[in-house]
Amino acid sequence: MSLYGCAINSVPVTVPVTVVGVSELKKKQQQSGGLNVAIRVFDAGDMPESSIYVAASQVREVERRYLPYLLKQTLDRSGYWGAVRVLPRSDPSAEINVSARILESNGRSLGLQVIATSATGEVWLDKTYLDENGAADYETDPNYVEDAFQDMYSRIANDMAFKLENQDSNERQLILDTALMRYGELLSPTVFSRYVQVTATGYSINGLPARDDPMLSNLLRLREAEYLFADSVDAQYEELYRTVGPTYAWWRYYSFELLVGNERLAKIDATRGATKGSWYAMERVYKTFKEAKMNQDALRELSESFGRETSATRAEISGRVFELSGSLDQQYVAWRRILRSMYEEAISLEQQIMENPFIEILDSGH
Repeated sequence: MSLYGCAINSVPVTVPVTVVGVSELKKKQQQSGGLNVAIRVFDAGDMPESSIYVAASQVREVERRYLPYLLKQTLDRSGYWGAVRVLPRSDPSAEINVSARILESNGRSLGLQVIATSATGEVWLDKTYLDENGAADYETDPNYVEDAFQDMYSRIANDMAFKLENQDSNERQLILDTALMRYGELLSPTVFSRYVQVTATGYSINGLPARDDPMLSNLLRLREAEYLFADSVDAQYEELYRTVGPTYAWWRYYSFELLVGNERLAKIDATRGATKGSWYAMERVYKTFKEAKMNQDALRELSESFGRETSATRAEISGRVFELSGSLDQQYVAWRRILRSMYEEAISLEQQIMENPFIEILDSGH
C-alpha cells in the first residue's frame, strides 16, 4: 500500500488513553461547545549570538517543542476546552489555533508573543507575555513538573478563557461549523468551497450540507481519523516533555545562576578591582558556566535523539492501516495527502453509484 513517500516503520507509537469521569471539568468543556485547540510548535525566534547568557540554538530547538506542551497542560487543567493538542503545524480541523514566538529565554526571563485565532479567522489573542524569576524561584532543586514560569502560562490560559466566555452559544456553533467546512475544503475544494467564503475579516460559511448528505458523513468519518492521528502525534510531544524535562530544568537553573554570577562579578570589579573576592566570584561563575554547558550539551543530544527516534504513527481508516515514519512534520504532511486521496475515492464511488443504480456496496466486515 502506498504511503505517499513515507517509510514504513514496524514499531508504531502507542497512545495512552485517560478516562475522565463526569466532573466540573467536563461541565466546562460541554459549556464551551467542545472547541478544540491546536498549539503549533513555537517559532524559535531570534537570538543574539554574541551573548553567552541566552540559550544556544540547540537549546532553543528543544524549547520550541517543549514549551508548547506546558501551555497545553495549563489549558487542559483550566477545563474550558475540548481536546488540546501540540502539533508540528496549524491544524485545519481545530476550532482554535495557537502559535507563539519565543522572544527571550535564559532561565531568569521568558518572553512569548502569542497569537490565538478561531476558525472564523477572528484573532482572539495577540499579546506579548513576559515573566521573570528571582532567587526564590530557584531555592530548591529544579523540578520540571512545577515549571518556574507557570504563572505566565496561567495568564495565557486566563486570557483565552475570558475570550471564550464572551462568546454566546451561536458564536461558538459558528466556529464549530466553520472549522468543519474549512476542513472539508482542505480535503476536497471542489465539493466544499461552495460553503466557505473568504471575507475581509476572515471566513464565513454559506450554509451546510444536509445531515444525511454522504459528503458530510464521509467528511466526519475522516475527521475522526484526523483526531486519532493528531492524538498520536501529541503523545510524542508528551514523551519529549517527560524525557527532556529534568535536564532542561537544570539547564535553566544553571543559566539563571550564570546570569546572576556575572552581574555580581561585574559589580565587584567595578568597585574593588581584581581582589580576592573577585577571583572567588570568577571561579564560581566559571563552575556555573561548565554546569550550564554540560546540561546544554545533554539537551542537544536529547533533541537529536528525539529527531532520529520519532516513533512511527499508526492509523486505521475503514479497515486500511497506515504506518508513517519520518519527522512528525513529514508524517503530518503525508497523512493529509492520504486523507485527501481517500475522500476523493469516496466521492468518486458515490458518483458511480448515483450514475449506475445497479452497483451495490457490500459490507466488507470492517
